[in-house]
Amino acid sequence: MKFTNKNYPHPVLDVSNSDYIDSSFDIALDADPTVTDSSILIDVSYSLKCEGLKKLIEEGKVKAAVYLDCSIAEFRRMDSFPFSETKMQISINKNDVNRSIQLRGYIIAHEVISSFALSEHNKEIFSNVPFSIRKGDVLAIATHSYNLPLDSYDPLADRPSIFAIRKQTERPKEEIAADYSGQKITIWLNAETHDKYSKLYEAPETRGFLSSFLAAPILVDVLYFIKNMSDEDRVDCETKKWYQVIDKRLKDLKIDLTTEDSMTKIANLILPRLFSTSIESMTVVFKTLLKGGDKDEN
Repeated sequence: MKFTNKNYPHPVLDVSNSDYIDSSFDIALDADPTVTDSSILIDVSYSLKCEGLKKLIEEGKVKAAVYLDCSIAEFRRMDSFPFSETKMQISINKNDVNRSIQLRGYIIAHEVISSFALSEHNKEIFSNVPFSIRKGDVLAIATHSYNLPLDSYDPLADRPSIFAIRKQTERPKEEIAADYSGQKITIWLNAETHDKYSKLYEAPETRGFLSSFLAAPILVDVLYFIKNMSDEDRVDCETKKWYQVIDKRLKDLKIDLTTEDSMTKIANLILPRLFSTSIESMTVVFKTLLKGGDKDEN
């Protein structure tokens, strides 16, 4: 007979132990996650076979919840089901996560329960001894957990595309240059650099920091250009897509470039987590390299 983990001295409904008789608790995804311009929407439900815990949920003493974790982005959150519902939709800001989200289901105490003893408890283990439960104590662990893979976070993905990376062969010694004259900001790479970039880009885990690595310094240059542009330049740029996107973002954030000294700071506000995401992506890639090419399973 399996006993509860020593971290839980009270009965915990879990498929890995025998604390409960003829009972179960699990969560399920009702559909594939939906990705919008700014959010990730996850429809989740739970099933519970245990009249004792159901009654406590109806009384508002315990609640079912989903714990969300994205270790790469250091994101952790717990969302609770409404007491009268077994389904809910979770909304997560796309900027808060990266690569994958893990979902785990729990039933936790919503308030102090001074006498916790249910008919479903295994009497061979617990007899009829009541337990004192603190608010937040875990009372059940879902049978299944889910690891939802996400596309590698691209800091430009949730904005209209304003950058285009192209190969140029006319100036082989010029590794990189930017051109603001078109609808997009064109980043020109010489043949050697572009070939190396293209090869790296084949691996999805590199795309986030490749985009940041090339876009970040160019965006800083563009912001200085906008800050110091003449009225004539401004009139010319107002018809260009890249300027319209950046100008709208600056207005949404109520940023006046003429009062700002650091364009690096502003670049990170325009494209949230531009620099931190690059570091996170590089960390994942370097971990893989240090492990001899085996992908990080965590």
